Amino acid sequence: WLKVLTGWGANARRVASLGPSAAMEPMDCQHLLSIGLPVQTLSGATASSAGSSQKSAPAKAPPADSAALPAQAEAKAKAKAEPAKATAEPAEDSGGGAAAPARDMAPANGNPGRAQQKTLGLYLEDTYLFEHTAKLLDVWQDGEKVCLELDQTIFHPQGGGQPCDVGSIVADGLPPLEVIFVQLDKERLGVVRHDCKGDFAAWSAAKERGCVVTCKVDEEKRRLFARTHSAGHLLDVAVHDLGFRWTAGKGYHFPDGPYVEYIPTAEGRQLDNKDAKAKDAVIAELDARMKELIARASPVSVKKLDGVRTVAFE
Repeated sequence: WLKVLTGWGANARRVASLGPSAAMEPMDCQHLLSIGLPVQTLSGATASSAGSSQKSAPAKAPPADSAALPAQAEAKAKAKAEPAKATAEPAEDSGGGAAAPARDMAPANGNPGRAQQKTLGLYLEDTYLFEHTAKLLDVWQDGEKVCLELDQTIFHPQGGGQPCDVGSIVADGLPPLEVIFVQLDKERLGVVRHDCKGDFAAWSAAKERGCVVTCKVDEEKRRLFARTHSAGHLLDVAVHDLGFRWTAGKGYHFPDGPYVEYIPTAEGRQLDNKDAKAKDAVIAELDARMKELIARASPVSVKKLDGVRTVAFE
């Protein structure tokens, strides 16, 4: 394993100041495609790999209703009866070389997509949405904590290496709640759980009325968390630009010491992890490359393409 900090030396503050709307170089299309990210330009054109026509796996369809189960069972039985193909179809290669293997960038502790969530995650739609309403669905106690389930939320749950949002939840005629932790509930599948400090009795009674609440995220902390997380992704661009083809293992985007851990591969540029001088030289190269990427001031945006969160660039 190799651990690379997203902030170091004189460049630490510059990297930490990077955010979704901050300056960065237009990302390498081929690299983004190789790690399984769909890419679309601001003009609307979808980028494609010149060296390989590898296709991303199609999105999983939603669960079928009970009426369709017999038909599914029949189809599965028929498929088992058919002889399997002896060999898989080879990947097309229009560039004359072997297709590069896709890099798995999904962290083990990543948050699930919207299709798996019961609570609508508005935090995926707008990083800078700091206040919004929601409907109260359930209230329960866990020790001294008042736990809330809402129909939708702007509070980002902890996961994928990013800390959760904190803030407050208020409603007319009720004492305010201080949101101290947000997570995906381990027992209630797809529910974003808001752990709060406050008056449980008052809020438990309000649940029966299905009241409308207002969520207020701590803006200063949200901006810091977003910038630190973005710095981790920009670091990966710098690593690739230097010729390394490491596999990203774990990302830690907490402000107290953000880093990205990498697993070295046999592909691309090599580094002797036991050679301290060589490692220091690479860190210096990464530091310089990060400064260059930030100084480019190229706009980057995020939007939906066929239901997939997509990086768009000029």
